[in-house]
Amino acid sequence: MKYFKAGMIYLLVGVGIGSFISLLSFTLYQGTPSIKQFLLLMTMSAVMGLLSLIYELDNMTFVTQLISHLILEMLTYGFFIWLTFGSVMIALTNIPTFIISYVIIFVVFRKQGQANARRINQQLADKRQG
Repeated sequence: MKYFKAGMIYLLVGVGIGSFISLLSFTLYQGTPSIKQFLLLMTMSAVMGLLSLIYELDNMTFVTQLISHLILEMLTYGFFIWLTFGSVMIALTNIPTFIISYVIIFVVFRKQGQANARRINQQLADKRQG
């Protein structure tokens, strides 16, 4: 049950991030996705969100989780971009953009996790003192 609940959260976060990035991309390039493209992009976002469950595994080091996650995300991105636009070249030429986006999202989530840990540790310290 723990993984189901976490999976649903990761799925929804993935769709949220994917929606934002897709909307930003289509707005910048003044494009309008077809229904098929939209559904594939949202499915890709959901799968990419679920791949973040790898960080819930306790039997892997953080570096292993990070490298595995990056590789799986990149493969998922390439596969779905190929399905969506019918060209592997689009996915290959967008690898730098993917890496930059991945790093930005990673840093934001890492900072958020550190802030949450500090907040929880502060609350625990306050409970011990009071």
